[in-house]
Amino acid sequence: MVLCSVAITFGQSPSKEITGKITDSSGFGIPGVNISLKTTTMGTVSDIDGNYSISANSENVIVYSFIGYTTQEILVGDQSSINVIMSEDALSVDEVVVIGYGIQKKALNTGSISSVKGEELQNTPASRADQAIQGRTAGVSVLSNSGSPGAGTKIRIRGVNSNGNSNPLFIVDGMKTGDINNIDPGDIESFDVLKDAASAAIYGTEGANGVIIITTKSGKAGEAKISYDFQYGLQSSRSDLELMNAKEYQQWMQESGAGTVTQNGTDTDWLDEVFEVAPMQKHHLSYTGGTEKSTYMISGSYFSQNGIVGDDKAKYERITARVNAKSNLKEWLEVGNNFSFSHSKQKYIGEDDEYRSVVNNALLIDPLTPITYDGTPANVQTLLDGGNTILKDKNGRYYGLAEYVTGETANPLALLQTYHNTITQDKVLGMAYATVKPIKGLSFTTRVGLDLTYQTQHSWAPTYYFSSESQNSATSVDDNINKWYTWLWENFATYNTKVGDHDFTILAGYSAEENQEPNYTMHSGPLIAEGDQYAYQEHTTSDEFDRTGGGFVNHTMTSYFGRLSYNYLNRYMMELSIRRDAADAFPTNDKSAVFSAASLGWIVSEEDFFDIKGIDYLKLRGSWGQNGSRSNLPGNEDREFWVFSGIQYPGADDAYQPGAEIDKLTNPNLKWETTEQLDLGLDLRSLNGKLSFSMDYYNKKTKDLIFVKQGPLSVGNEFPYANAGTVTNKGFDFELGYRNNDNEFKYSVNLNLSTLDNEVTKQAGSPIVGDNLRGHDLTWFEKGYPIWYFKGYKTNGIDNDTGAPIVVDVNKDGEISAADQTYIGDPHADFLYGATFNAQYKGFDFNLFIQGSQGNDVFMGWFRSDRPFSNKPKFMYDDRWTASNPNASRPAADNTSDYVYRSDLMVSDASYMRIKQIQLGYTLPKLTTQKAGIDRARVFVSLDDFFTFTDYEGLDPEAGSSTNTRQGVDRGIYPISGKVIFGVSLNF
Repeated sequence: MVLCSVAITFGQSPSKEITGKITDSSGFGIPGVNISLKTTTMGTVSDIDGNYSISANSENVIVYSFIGYTTQEILVGDQSSINVIMSEDALSVDEVVVIGYGIQKKALNTGSISSVKGEELQNTPASRADQAIQGRTAGVSVLSNSGSPGAGTKIRIRGVNSNGNSNPLFIVDGMKTGDINNIDPGDIESFDVLKDAASAAIYGTEGANGVIIITTKSGKAGEAKISYDFQYGLQSSRSDLELMNAKEYQQWMQESGAGTVTQNGTDTDWLDEVFEVAPMQKHHLSYTGGTEKSTYMISGSYFSQNGIVGDDKAKYERITARVNAKSNLKEWLEVGNNFSFSHSKQKYIGEDDEYRSVVNNALLIDPLTPITYDGTPANVQTLLDGGNTILKDKNGRYYGLAEYVTGETANPLALLQTYHNTITQDKVLGMAYATVKPIKGLSFTTRVGLDLTYQTQHSWAPTYYFSSESQNSATSVDDNINKWYTWLWENFATYNTKVGDHDFTILAGYSAEENQEPNYTMHSGPLIAEGDQYAYQEHTTSDEFDRTGGGFVNHTMTSYFGRLSYNYLNRYMMELSIRRDAADAFPTNDKSAVFSAASLGWIVSEEDFFDIKGIDYLKLRGSWGQNGSRSNLPGNEDREFWVFSGIQYPGADDAYQPGAEIDKLTNPNLKWETTEQLDLGLDLRSLNGKLSFSMDYYNKKTKDLIFVKQGPLSVGNEFPYANAGTVTNKGFDFELGYRNNDNEFKYSVNLNLSTLDNEVTKQAGSPIVGDNLRGHDLTWFEKGYPIWYFKGYKTNGIDNDTGAPIVVDVNKDGEISAADQTYIGDPHADFLYGATFNAQYKGFDFNLFIQGSQGNDVFMGWFRSDRPFSNKPKFMYDDRWTASNPNASRPAADNTSDYVYRSDLMVSDASYMRIKQIQLGYTLPKLTTQKAGIDRARVFVSLDDFFTFTDYEGLDPEAGSSTNTRQGVDRGIYPISGKVIFGVSLNF
């Protein structure tokens, strides 16, 4: 024993007592941390306050590990006290991702899934949940249809797949829905975006455009808590666009040869008159709590936003209510529900229209037209004497009539008074479920979901006179009533078992659903008097103009689905999935569709040979799969519908005989659209979890796109829908994050970037026309080009002698004609990006969020070459060719030339970088708030969408539209407003 003791004494340094405290990034002690000496069996755990004590010598390495935190190793050396701050493990914080019909450890997931957590959305002023995720994850494009309050969005996951509807499938707490406008962002726990085919294939004929799974918040066991969030904001236009003033307008019209313009002392800046400062506000209240067996979350919200154009005539209001509850009735039985209700009212004005849009009219009307008249000028009196209605402002003054611009263009402030449009919507969305766990590893879930929406669209038209082309002599009222009703019943079983080092999870399920969409339309007039209180169908004075209509759509689908997930040693993973859908929208000869997918993953960092210093985790993965899209499949295309009314043919005696014909030709071979996608990716974590990086390469091909078939007119009937094309999207997704919570100053940086190459790779028949702009077929579907690219004349500079555009003779036939129109622009971005920077110091926090796109074009389509006296932007005047400025970048003054207004001179690079949010917040000290019974109180001020950097010279580079074929066509877009937001968050 003496010899042994001597050997130990000389072989290593003597042991000493090491003490310390283990805390998290907020300074709170962490109990239960495992503390051990590396390569030994000696260890201990921290006490309730995070304190610990362990015997070690100077050569020992102490290992600190705890679930949810990054493991740390520290050499003892000459230290006798070691305090440790545990960093949250990025992989453990995002430990699971939501997948189809379940959840999965993120580390073991083999698909391409991006997540956005609810805390990232908590202080956003977005009215819609889909707007809130713009720029927050790679591969997802969120483009607003308009900047008007309540306007919808187009979400594209890895590009535009289809010529029709390319929106993803939304799953909210397990229930399918086509709209997530009823969800307040404050209720959301997480977004999980299934981007690759393998992740989305479990949804079969509805997964081709990707899937967005929304999980709403739930209660937690413990003391009941109340949270209240309030925001108030002021909105304004942030556009720098200027129009020609009266003097410039006069000079331009003279140079263009349009005619003589005489100054009258009026110089109206119509954009300045149309745009105004508008308020918005939001309130969100939630109540959560529960016991170990039952939890609940109850919330309500109110959101209101006036428009920067139209004020309360373009207003959106929404009230939401939500009840989420869960209860473990038995050890083997769990039941729960997630239900929400929303009521919204949207008032809207004309937009995305070159004829009756308020913004478009502000861009076109001449600056010599006054806003209102002082008194009653002779021209107005003449019109009044003729029985015409000239509108007045609230002070009783007649609105000015256009001095020089003819046609549909009108005084935009007067035009605002003609809009009386309201969409009212009530929506119930929810799911109730029960999960039974009869034996270890096996669970069976049955759930019933409901998506029920009632929508009424009410409008009435007053009498008015702006010009002979723009007038209304009789009042009328219109009502459209729509109902969307979907029920969904799903049953699925999940079994997890482990055999040695082999882990298996098997999913098998069945679902049935039905969708009904009745709609009714009513029109009547004239009204007994003008006013909202008289604008009802029963308050009209004649039955002569009564019109009714409607329709009914009913679709059903049954499905079987399954998935096998396998992993070996948490190192090698494989997943296989399959789904069979049988839907009544499919042709009779082919009522079902089968979709399958496979994915593989390899955690290289778990291999014994892997020893790269600084890299904690490295996973390689790949997937292939097929998804379908039935959203553009109309149904009944294989059936003949006969028309008997009004059909006659001459008989042998020259007398007409009754006849019949089919409504349109049939196509029994029509198929659903199918997307096939290959994805290769990697995930990496390093620097003890502080740095994260993921990358994906994707190649996605969507075939059998659905169009109305084209053919010779001699057929004498309408053509059916047919499969007529293929679109390919390919590119890369990158996500990079870094965070440091080691010190009192804590910060994080997250960057995302995605590239996109979109191309029509197959086309059946002739190129297909998309959007027509005043007789000009502008957007096209054609092989070898991006989907719905811009087509027009290509120019090669300005003729120094004449100032006319030099048009390229594309077909080289020696003359310029319509045959020379060619590709002049692409509405799709080459890459999208987003960046967030968050910092905290003591009670202060700072958030910076940037979002942008690069390489997308916009066609400035608001110009009216058919109305020579319409106004123009100032940049066309400043940069125009004149005899004294022969090297100008723009042609000489011209109002009508197709070589100007149907050419690439109207195409502008709409790349932009927008600072979506700059927010500064302060959390009051707990000692102060607790005296008032408040657990936490935070105040903040924020600038949202306030700064945009772009070369686009129009109102807004995000030129959106609700029409799929006119993306990037700016007809006078309602711009996105800049916002100054003040907010308060309270937790009790």
